[in-house]
Amino acid sequence: MGAVDLWVNLVPPNAFAEVIGEESAQGVEGLFGEGVRSGTGAEELIALMDSLDVETSVLTAGLSADTGTEGFLDVADAFPGRFLVAGMITQAAAAENNAERVRELANHRRFAMVRVAPLVEQIPLNDRVYYPVYAACEELRIPVGINVGIPGPPVRSRCQDPVLLEDVLIDFPNLVVIGSHMGHPYEAVLITYMMKWPNLYLSNSAYLARYMDPGLVAFMNSSRGVGRVLFGSDHPILPMARAIAAARELPISADAVDAFLGGAYRIVQRAG
Repeated sequence: MGAVDLWVNLVPPNAFAEVIGEESAQGVEGLFGEGVRSGTGAEELIALMDSLDVETSVLTAGLSADTGTEGFLDVADAFPGRFLVAGMITQAAAAENNAERVRELANHRRFAMVRVAPLVEQIPLNDRVYYPVYAACEELRIPVGINVGIPGPPVRSRCQDPVLLEDVLIDFPNLVVIGSHMGHPYEAVLITYMMKWPNLYLSNSAYLARYMDPGLVAFMNSSRGVGRVLFGSDHPILPMARAIAAARELPISADAVDAFLGGAYRIVQRAG
């Protein structure tokens, strides 16, 4: 069985040019690489995945109905087994609407995750505004990916402090939580939390594996850590080929590499 990439951005050709042409997007172009500017069709993305032995990619869309989620689900339906879809919360204040939307999307077999990116609206990850969504995901057994650690953009990072995960993990003991975008520089805290809470995982999305903290790499190679850190690229912002190559070069056992690259299967298997 091939790898699972937990974070892929499918940017259709010409879509990036349309986005950066909007007044609200001034200055955003410099954050993205050439791969995003040129865009990628689904067939082209599958060809890339085949060349890298990536079986399934989780596409990231917005959670609300007007942010393309249905279109991404159509793509996933058109290529069974190759794509799943994650919905990112973009308007956290609409708490009950977001929870209702999760319940609606959960009826689609290829809807696999909910994402929370606290840096976007600067709302701490343990804020009660997210709780209706966390409750729905716990009930429906849908994993939640929560960005943790210091983000790249020049915004306040305290909303993503991993210590805030304690509230979520205690209040929703059966919720599967994936700490997205590496959690740097709090790896030691996250290792301790993963040993304490069996439903907590970490993903290296947007972070090349060769730059992982040595303590985290050792944890991944241990009996308690195998399969707890999951692969994600954030393609094409971080090209999938670079991310996969770095993952396969980690100084860990072959079994640990396989668990890193393919461990997400059992996390997203509800989507089939």
